[in-house]
Amino acid sequence: MGQEKIDPTESLISEFKAELNEKNITDFFVVKRITYGTAYIADLSDPNSCNPNGTYFTMYAFWKDGKDGYVKKFDNCGEFNSLKLSDSKPIELYKKNYEKLKSEKVKSYQLKRDSLGKNGLVYKSISSVTHQPQRYFWFFTESTEFTNHFDTYDLTTERDKPNLNHKTNNELNLVKLNAICEEIINEFNYKNMFNRIE
Repeated sequence: MGQEKIDPTESLISEFKAELNEKNITDFFVVKRITYGTAYIADLSDPNSCNPNGTYFTMYAFWKDGKDGYVKKFDNCGEFNSLKLSDSKPIELYKKNYEKLKSEKVKSYQLKRDSLGKNGLVYKSISSVTHQPQRYFWFFTESTEFTNHFDTYDLTTERDKPNLNHKTNNELNLVKLNAICEEIINEFNYKNMFNRIE
């Protein structure tokens, strides 16, 4: 009660960036997965469990070393082992679409076309839901770094209230990159391949 909630995201990314830079690796990206408002129950018998100070999150860094691609997991409590990927698809998609990833934005779940009011203001009809999973990205190259993010709810649509931005959102390179990462992350988590580093 009353304890300050510290988010270690920036320090974890900064330390990891320094580690990669020592190996002359400058191109990589990190995706942070978080769902606000959900409860995380720590399993004291599980060495990979975490008792977070604040909202629980997981982050995954993707990079290439030589011809091989890798992923590394982090959470509120620290880091996990690095795992070799079967291919370098995530980092190759990132490097190929760097400028698009920088400028593309996932649009809100829009119910109706924008309308112009008498006072010159634009009226928007959007839908939102609290506590939906969020995706935050940090992208790094030798000379630049930038961020991007989206709410996964904006990628969905419903029959009775269709999202006008559903198709265009799901065609964005950022969303395609996230889908590739999700597949890799889910497979490794399902197989319990990430192990916490003491």
